[in-house]
Amino acid sequence: MSFQALSWAYGLSLGSAPQKAVLIYLAQFAHEDGTCTWPSVLNIQVATELSERAVRKALRELQDKGLIMPGDQRHAALGKNGGTVPRGRRSKVWDLRLNMPVEEFNGVERAEDVRERLHGEERERKVRERERKHPKPQEETAETASESQSEADSKDIKKAGCTTCTSKNKGRRCTACTPRGACGAPNRLIQTINPSLPTGELPASGKRPGMEDGNNTTTGGDSDAATVMDHLASVRSKLSLTTTEPTKRDLSKIGNLVSRVVKAHDGDRAASLALILAVIDWLPANTFWLRRVDSARRLADNWDQIANDWTVAQIERQRERDAEAHERDRRSVAQPTPVPERHSERHVHSLVCEHVLNDMRPHEDEYDHEGSLRYGTPSEWQMACMRHADELNRRDGISTAA
Repeated sequence: MSFQALSWAYGLSLGSAPQKAVLIYLAQFAHEDGTCTWPSVLNIQVATELSERAVRKALRELQDKGLIMPGDQRHAALGKNGGTVPRGRRSKVWDLRLNMPVEEFNGVERAEDVRERLHGEERERKVRERERKHPKPQEETAETASESQSEADSKDIKKAGCTTCTSKNKGRRCTACTPRGACGAPNRLIQTINPSLPTGELPASGKRPGMEDGNNTTTGGDSDAATVMDHLASVRSKLSLTTTEPTKRDLSKIGNLVSRVVKAHDGDRAASLALILAVIDWLPANTFWLRRVDSARRLADNWDQIANDWTVAQIERQRERDAEAHERDRRSVAQPTPVPERHSERHVHSLVCEHVLNDMRPHEDEYDHEGSLRYGTPSEWQMACMRHADELNRRDGISTAA
């Protein structure tokens, strides 16, 4: 199976379903370069559910368009088990012309071009349908006014007759009846009054309001849509990201988006436009949408999800600010009790005090160590240490209980 040939076949618009089905089936069995495909007509019939006549006709038309051409017929002579297929039972070998530019094909278009053409035809059809249902009133010029006046006066003259003309001129307008009202048929000037739109434009001028399209849906002003698209491109360009070049379809979709947001905000266009620009400024904080919204069309198509995520982000941010303010208010404003930098307690000398031991250690051998303080019979060494501790306490002015 050749994926390159299949992609090539799927990308063509042939204008014929049998031709497309036969070409795709041929591409399934072609080599990577599109050569050597020889399914039988019977196999093509079974796969495409076409009649034999339709299959053969499709093959002829594909060959006339230059999409396929006869290939090396020796390939069809090879049987499944290594044998040779009889000449009368061999299928025809076809080569797909993958390398030929699409412009050289006779009557073949790319699928993208077909879609654009169909969209254009659909838009033109809607415009014609709208003009047919709602014809525009024509502005009256001097020539049309004079013609309308002549026809109306002629009808009135024929109906009432002329009182100042001769009998042979009755029923017809003459030079003597030229002044208005002379023949009893007043000259009526037909004047069409067209109410002005909020934009100051008249419907008869051929311009449609900036807020309505052919489907009676609001589209927003072109200037607002251009502002949104320029802001999106600016935000992405600051991050070294590319933005798809806007088209008329992008302008239409953004116009519909602006109008929908304006309608949701009770007609406040300034607030609605500021909201859309704020959401675009928020996109760099959300890498999911930043990666995907690379055109104005995608912004409009995914607006509901993007706006919801932006709203949730604003709610979370507001909760964080509220929590910080609440924590800040809970802090005590009273100053804590000051603590001195240095706090020292007076030392009371005792029997095992390091000061006493340091002083008495050189004379330790002079005293007897037999005895136990626990049982009330302290040794000479312990008694001497206690006496020295009392001396140190008296020296430092510390009184101890006897």
